[in-house]
Amino acid sequence: MKIKLIIFIFLTLVLLASVKAAFFYHAHYTDARNQLRQQQEQVNTLQQRLNTAAAMDKKYVSQLQQARENAGQLEHDVATGKRRLQLAASCNRPVKARPVGVADAASPRLNDAAQRNYFTLRERIATARIQITGLQDYIHQQCQL
Repeated sequence: MKIKLIIFIFLTLVLLASVKAAFFYHAHYTDARNQLRQQQEQVNTLQQRLNTAAAMDKKYVSQLQQARENAGQLEHDVATGKRRLQLAASCNRPVKARPVGVADAASPRLNDAAQRNYFTLRERIATARIQITGLQDYIHQQCQL
């Protein structure tokens, strides 16, 4: 009878220890699962932000390329005579009036260096505008999260 009681107490203690161990490891498992879920959500959020940033980058790089092509095409068209540069300018007349002649028949135009500078400035303005727009878009979409 005493041996049965000792075996019963021993088995009860083993059962209690097993239950306590099960609760202990279940709590650790639950914590690990929650951490994994949070990390997976963070990875998904970062992946989504990277995809959004890549799409924005593609969009604005495409716009930059298009602006450069447009500027190059405009410069080519002006050089070949297909298009003309039109300027709003005012010039002072010389004090002595000269007789109208053949030299006055041509319309005023920019010299070659000024014309090149004009196209360079147009391209740079378009580039800066697109870059600023892209940065503002990036800030609104990525930095507000």
